[in-house]
Amino acid sequence: MYDWATLLWRRICALSYLTQDLILYLLAAVFAILNGVATSHADYREWGIMAFVAYVVASLIIGLALARRRRHEISSMAIRHLRVGVVFFLTITAVLVPLLSELTWRATGTENAHAQQEVAVIERAGDRVALGTNPYPKNPTNFGINPSSDAHNVDNDSYFPYLPGMAVFGLLNATTLPHELGDARVLLVAGAIIIFLVALHLTRASPERKILALQFFMVLPTGALPMVTGGDDLPVIALMALSLVLLVRRAPLAAGLVAAVACSLKLTAWPIALLSLFVTHGLRDDRSQRRYLLGLALLVPIVVFGAIGNEHAFIENALRFPLGLTKVKSPAASPLLGQFLVTLVPHDRRAITLVLALVGLVIVGVALVKFPPRTVVSVTRFAAFVLCVATVLAPATRFGYLVYPTVLYVWSYVLTGYDQPRIDDGRGSAGGLASIRDLEETKSKGA
Repeated sequence: MYDWATLLWRRICALSYLTQDLILYLLAAVFAILNGVATSHADYREWGIMAFVAYVVASLIIGLALARRRRHEISSMAIRHLRVGVVFFLTITAVLVPLLSELTWRATGTENAHAQQEVAVIERAGDRVALGTNPYPKNPTNFGINPSSDAHNVDNDSYFPYLPGMAVFGLLNATTLPHELGDARVLLVAGAIIIFLVALHLTRASPERKILALQFFMVLPTGALPMVTGGDDLPVIALMALSLVLLVRRAPLAAGLVAAVACSLKLTAWPIALLSLFVTHGLRDDRSQRRYLLGLALLVPIVVFGAIGNEHAFIENALRFPLGLTKVKSPAASPLLGQFLVTLVPHDRRAITLVLALVGLVIVGVALVKFPPRTVVSVTRFAAFVLCVATVLAPATRFGYLVYPTVLYVWSYVLTGYDQPRIDDGRGSAGGLASIRDLEETKSKGA
């Protein structure tokens, strides 16, 4: 299943780190300028223009370092420091500067929308919770409020298509803090970065692998764009990354607790949490799976607390709306297969949704039987595959959801060969992974 991906990954790993960075930043610059000139969303355009300049400068820095390296010997430590410096530079110029600009423009009522609709939706859910009411409106009729509005009100007309935990990120909006700090992105971005850095710290991967993870999660468009414009998926990814690391470190109870928090935010965390049972089932300690399930059980009171007394609203907002089964259509749009089919035959939306769900289950089921994940790394890669299938087949989807399989596959590379509990019979791709690790060590010595 993963042979082609492993082969491609080996070829990429054979390139020098500076060459890899140059390719990544040049591709990021192309993506940013396309957003800057072609998208209809003002926040995407504004990020694209600012990020394009940042990526071009980063590419020039890396290109100059490559040219110097051809003429003069540069130590691996100097290259590492340079790469970290560029990541820090892009964190400022491609993430923080655009984010602070959008926060300011939105707070001051500058023309155009300076956030995606989910930001306002999360804030209104936080308003409801702060007033002691349920985060789910009983009779929603639309999705999202004009995100250029910062009015502190409870809007009973907007769907809240998340699980109850997501409302926490909107609580600052109900305070008397300045409007810039009440923006849901403040907690979304800060929480995601802190959690991901903790997860990265807990790995004992090489610095080169950690740099790659930071690039994809924070400074490349996979992380930078959602951080600036919305970012509700990033805390989910960060929490699941932390849960997977805790499994690697043989802390199943803590892993289950973290996974439960992630699952209380969005349904997208559930495949990874459930697949992790394959790992806990195979650990030598028979109590590991029970400990993981005990931690995961934290999800129950969170969901019950958010849904109790308003069960119909919970089902309507958190389940039927994301599946495209309500009269109001989700703004998530893309030409991917699932959405293309329901758009092509709108009168049979429910039937098509059911068929797509069955097709997805069959695909995942067959893959699960043929390639059962037996390690944390294989669970991470299989989860990336599952979420890729779900993104393609979902009736309401967008290209942005591909951030899940992308970051998860990179995360599997971070975890490969480091603290990985071997719970299978020792056969499989270990030799191939070892060869990749040997190549990495050789490159570090000769970089």
